[in-house]
Amino acid sequence: MKHIITCISLLSGLALIAPSEAQAQAFAQGTTAINLGIGLGGTRYSYLNAYNSDYRTSPTLIASFEHGVATVDGIGAIGVGGLFANKSVSYKHSNQVGSWHYEYDRKWSNTVIGLRGALHVNEIIESDQFDLYGGLMLGYNIGGYKDKSTRTINGVTEDYSDNYHYKLNFVTWSTFIGGRYLFTDHLGAYLEVGYGASYLNLGLTAKF
Repeated sequence: MKHIITCISLLSGLALIAPSEAQAQAFAQGTTAINLGIGLGGTRYSYLNAYNSDYRTSPTLIASFEHGVATVDGIGAIGVGGLFANKSVSYKHSNQVGSWHYEYDRKWSNTVIGLRGALHVNEIIESDQFDLYGGLMLGYNIGGYKDKSTRTINGVTEDYSDNYHYKLNFVTWSTFIGGRYLFTDHLGAYLEVGYGASYLNLGLTAKF
């Protein structure tokens, strides 16, 4: 939580000290935008909670940036950038079977690092506060699994592993649509939906 508060404070500070510029569009060629938010939902382990209350899933922590690189006449701008997202799931459970005692302690994690491209339709909506866009992401999923489970038999405790294996690292991709609303020239909120690190993510955005 401290890291989230620190990042939000830094983003707000950068937006406040950025020079103000009168622009006809919320996002255009030459604009840089940074998003910091949380993601909700998704296929990576979110289903586990429905089966056992001992599973705990974190929200997906997401950071992304984008820079306007080209103008599409009559439509808006093309932006390219990157995304970093992280999600974790933990499982802790105690079980007694006769004289055998089990302490399950397992953790899964997923980090997605991706490149994104988006088309902004600001020449169509003609707003200096609202930015509507859609795009594609190509990324790489880095997965991790740790099992610190133990088993105690007749007072002797030993490591206990279920020999669980799954594909940890793989190429991933997604489509997304989103929008930003600027409260000031440089600071606002954003919301995106799609099939990527999470189904929905939202948070703060800063424009420079």
